[in-house]
Amino acid sequence: MSVKNSTDLKSTINSELADNNAGAISALDIRHNMVDIIDSIVPIAASGDFSTYPFDNGIVKFKNIIDVGSGLFFDTDNTSHLSTEEKYQWEPYPGSGNVSHDTLADLNTGDKHTQYITVSGIRMMTGNFGLGGVTENWINHSGEATVLETDNHGLHFSMTNPDTAKYGEVIHVGSGNHGGMEDTYTKFKFDYDNSEYHTAKTNALAWVSFNGSAYLNGSLSDSGLSGIAVTSSYNISAIHASGAGTYKIFFKDGLLGAGNTNYAVIAHSNGTTSNTGPQSMDLVTPAVVIREDDFFTLAVRNDNGEFVNSRRNDIVVYGLQSGVRPEASITVQNFT
Repeated sequence: MSVKNSTDLKSTINSELADNNAGAISALDIRHNMVDIIDSIVPIAASGDFSTYPFDNGIVKFKNIIDVGSGLFFDTDNTSHLSTEEKYQWEPYPGSGNVSHDTLADLNTGDKHTQYITVSGIRMMTGNFGLGGVTENWINHSGEATVLETDNHGLHFSMTNPDTAKYGEVIHVGSGNHGGMEDTYTKFKFDYDNSEYHTAKTNALAWVSFNGSAYLNGSLSDSGLSGIAVTSSYNISAIHASGAGTYKIFFKDGLLGAGNTNYAVIAHSNGTTSNTGPQSMDLVTPAVVIREDDFFTLAVRNDNGEFVNSRRNDIVVYGLQSGVRPEASITVQNFT
C-alpha cells in the first residue's frame, strides 16, 4: 500500500473500480484502494494541497488556518530542560515588528550585543568611532547638545574640506558661556595641579629665536643672510635684515586678519656677538617699531645709540588669529 496524492487516488479508483458489468473487480481491488485512501487522508489534509505530496523535508505544510486551542507541544533536545507544561506553546507569534525587546529573557546576563558600546565599560573599542554627520553631535556629561537655548557644551568633531579627499579634523570645545558666566564654560581642568583653561588665547601666536650676527660692523657679511641662524620658530615664515641690529620678521600667510596690528610682542636680546660666558653681555634695548598684519620690525640698540648685532634674539608674540573673537573691552580709569 502506498501514500498517494488526490490526483493519483482518483486515477487508480477510476481505473480499477470501473463499472463491474463483467465482474472483473476483485475484493483486493476494493481493499487496497480503500487502504490507500486511509493512508493518504492525513497527509493530504495536513498539506492543504491536494495535487502534490504533503511532506517537504519532513515538515508538514498547512495551506489553510489550523486552530490549535490547546497549544503546540515541542519535545526536542532543545526543550529537554523544560517541564511538560513549559513545552507547550499557546501564544501566537506577534510578528517581527511587535516583539518587545524588554520582555526577552537574560537581558542583563553576559554580553549579548558585542556590536554595541556597553554603558558599564566592560569592553573596549576595536575600531574607529565616528561622530560625524550633518548635525552636530556633542560628547558631554549630560548627553544634551544644548543645556540652555543656544550654547553647546562638551566636544564636537568636524572636518575641514569634507567634500574632498584631503581633509583634516577639527575638535570644537563648546562655549557654554551664558551671559558671561565663567562657570558655564566648557574648559579643560588638570587634576594634577587644578589648573584649567577654556580658550587658546593664552597660547603664544608665534615665536622665534635666532642668531643675528650675520651683520658685522654695519654691513652684510660675506655669507649674506645665511649668517642669521634660526634656532627655533613657530608661525614665522621669514626674517629680513636691512643693517646691523635691524630686522623685519614675517608671519606665516593668513595668521592674522587683514589690518590686525593689535598684538603684543615680547623681545629679548643679549647684546653681544659672542656668548662665551654667563656674564658675556652688553646693555642693549630691543624694540618693536613697526607692526603690520603680516610682519613687524625689531631694532636692537646699545646705550650709545648704536644699532648692534645680538648673538641671540628671542621673540614671543601674543595676539588673535584670524577669525578669533576679542575679549570684552577692559575698563581704564584713573586711580587715587
